[in-house]
Amino acid sequence: MNALSLSLIAFSFCTLCFAEPGVSTNLSGRSPAMASATPEDAFHKNFRTQVYEAYQPLKSLASQLKTGTYNQYENPTGIYFQAGDTIIVNVATDIGEESPRLLIMDFGPDGKGKKDYPLKTGENKITAEVPGLGYISYYSDHYKTAPKLKITIQGGKANGYFDPVKHSNREWKKLLAEAVSPILDIKGRKIQLAFPVQALKKQCPDNGLELIGLYDRIVALEHNFMGLGKYKRTPKNRMFARVIWKGYMYADGIGAAFNNNTMRKVANVDNIKANSWGIAHELGHVNQVRPGFKWVCTTETTNNLYSLWISYNFAKGKINQEARKAKDWDGNKLIGGGINCYLHAALIAGEQWLCQRGPDRQANYEFDGDHGSKLLPLWQLHQYFNIAAMGNRDFYGDILERIRTSNDKGLSDGDHQLNFMKYACDVSKKNLTPFFKAVGMLKPIDKRLIDYRKAQLTITQEQCDAIEAYAKRYPLPASPVIYYISSGTTDFYKKRLAVKGLFNQGITEQGRTRTINHDIWKNAVAFETYAGEELTHIAVWGTNSEDKSSTLVQYPEGSTRIEAVSWDGKRTLVTGTRPTQSKRAPAATASL
Repeated sequence: MNALSLSLIAFSFCTLCFAEPGVSTNLSGRSPAMASATPEDAFHKNFRTQVYEAYQPLKSLASQLKTGTYNQYENPTGIYFQAGDTIIVNVATDIGEESPRLLIMDFGPDGKGKKDYPLKTGENKITAEVPGLGYISYYSDHYKTAPKLKITIQGGKANGYFDPVKHSNREWKKLLAEAVSPILDIKGRKIQLAFPVQALKKQCPDNGLELIGLYDRIVALEHNFMGLGKYKRTPKNRMFARVIWKGYMYADGIGAAFNNNTMRKVANVDNIKANSWGIAHELGHVNQVRPGFKWVCTTETTNNLYSLWISYNFAKGKINQEARKAKDWDGNKLIGGGINCYLHAALIAGEQWLCQRGPDRQANYEFDGDHGSKLLPLWQLHQYFNIAAMGNRDFYGDILERIRTSNDKGLSDGDHQLNFMKYACDVSKKNLTPFFKAVGMLKPIDKRLIDYRKAQLTITQEQCDAIEAYAKRYPLPASPVIYYISSGTTDFYKKRLAVKGLFNQGITEQGRTRTINHDIWKNAVAFETYAGEELTHIAVWGTNSEDKSSTLVQYPEGSTRIEAVSWDGKRTLVTGTRPTQSKRAPAATASL
């Protein structure tokens, strides 16, 4: 899952999820280093007796949040069992009507699956049927008041787990050095990981605190985007991610899954900070609010809003994907080419959203369009309202709360798309229908689309008209060109900066292109190329410029002018002539 330049998202997305590169299974059971681990010391013996808390039942939580399933392996014991081990579990607390269980799960390369065993108050004698790490599976409808259970476990070997609340990096190194299991549990504040010890030794030998801190921050940012804090819905339950040995990366009913071969990406602190896309993408799948924000052909789209938000925060306001080269509408591979391709498909070619040709989908796009092109208008709304602070900064959190609290039973995929646009107008208190029409979302469609499933998406002209009529109760947004916003121009919108430039200056001609110098032309969110009255090409600010000092603009034969577009939609003539003016004088001149 990859990545907005539209490369933007080299967005191999979950196509990558199900690819199966060569899989290394060098951890066949316990490694020699693990087998020679030292006898249990005081640190490891501490895992024998612990107090375990109850968590919200997974189906109940998923129903409340309208998300996928959270962690089914809460309460790690830190004890590793072999098949055939005799286990004595002493529950010192009266469990009352609760139903805790000892769960044993084998996450290793030769995984034997899982088994769970009911526990009663007092002594429980169990024979392990599978090898693996132990968990006290304790989920209750009364999780807020259910008793904390003091439990002592005899049998198996103490492997331990890492908890940043209790442990330092000193304990991290000790856990890795003395592991008896091929897998180590890492219990964060918001997420729990089950990663291979050998990979952790190689990728993160010294700093478990920073590793789990990054994962906790990713989950916190996703929860922030979802509005869970604002609406007091932040769950006690953690998310979950584990190693897998086949496939690449994906999300399923267990959580996020990362192949052992990807540990250099997902267990290496420096690599996570440089590119957190895959992690955020898979956790984003779990956090997709469904079905109201996950309808046909958005499965690999709405989750990537989380990826972009986290990338933006990790990169301190810069989106690495925007720096990557991608094909524009004409097939030129340029920095920003993917964004320009989306704008051409929507604004010039008039293609329907979800069915737009883009850099990744040059063929067969009519029934499942380019992933980046689908994502961009959704992300631009967040850039406008949240990052540029041009309105309700809780825009998406408020929309998702509307979806979480609405009855969506019996609604069609088309209904979900229409409701999203209606909710967007409601929470922003702005008439956003001109934006939705421009990007192809508020447009009639009657197609059987292909996602991981085939589903009919039907929106009629009458339904479009009804949304337009509904939205007229709100004023138009301050900017009529929200669709031109990009990471480099959010400040132009936020500070409402006017375009400044000198007609016919700061322009370098090269064949069918013009390079416009930003020292001469300032604050333009985009440049438009015209042939007479016809808009033929669009270049967002900074196209094909690594340092963003210029913008490359397409200017093929027959072109008559270039206009610089301000955040408020005003156009300033850069070069050429407008149809209604004298060819001997510029239409407008703005001083630097």
